Formats: sequence, structure tokens, C-alpha cells
Amino acid sequence: MRTIKALQRDRMVAEAEEADTIGLVKVAEHLTRQIEKTAIRENDSSYTYDSEDFEEDIQELVWDAVVRTADFHDVHIDSKNAQKLVEAYTQLLLTDLRKLARVPSEIGAYETSIPGEVRQTEVLAVEE
Repeated sequence: MRTIKALQRDRMVAEAEEADTIGLVKVAEHLTRQIEKTAIRENDSSYTYDSEDFEEDIQELVWDAVVRTADFHDVHIDSKNAQKLVEAYTQLLLTDLRKLARVPSEIGAYETSIPGEVRQTEVLAVEE
């Protein structure tokens, strides 16, 4: 089961509350549903999540859209062609989301380090 850090959940809760306050109903509802259905882990707990697992999880979500579309329209969608679309849309979605989040690298924060690899993380301080 995939989890998110408690800190990530707290950010999402704050965003959902802000969205609700300013009338962004869809954003608030979607964030709330994600919060409710996602398991939480402690911020300092050990966690490994490799890029292959990550991409497979995203592809599975895109496949959900394929199945929903086929069922909604009561049609058959060729699975070989659908897989090509799933892979293409997964890459497009990840590229766009990484740009939106200003992700500096495709290396995930929870991937197993390879020998000699040094990871750098940016820490931002917020003063009130």
C-alpha cells in the first residue's frame, strides 16, 4: 500500500480548507477525497519507493480511465493500443506535474540510493 508523509497530508488539508474558503469547490472536494483514501506514514519513518513502482502506479491510474471510458460508452478498447496511450499519457502527465512542482530531477525522494550517489534536498524556511 502506498502512503504519504503526515506532512504531505497536513499540506493537503490546509490547501483543501483554503480552497473551500475561497470557493474552489472542486479542488476542495478532490483534495478531501484523496486525504480520506490515502494511508499516512510518520514523517521520519523509513520508506522506499522506486521509479519503476511509481510509474507503474501512475499507469494503473491511467488504466482506470481506460476502463471507465470503455464502460461509460459500453465499448471495447483494444488493449494493445490502450497500453501505448497509457504509457504516452503517463509520461506527459509526469513531465507536466514535475514542471508544475519545479522538480529538479526525476530521481524520487524515496528511491534506493545507488553507490556513490549523493542526494541534495532544498530546505525552505518560512518566517512569520
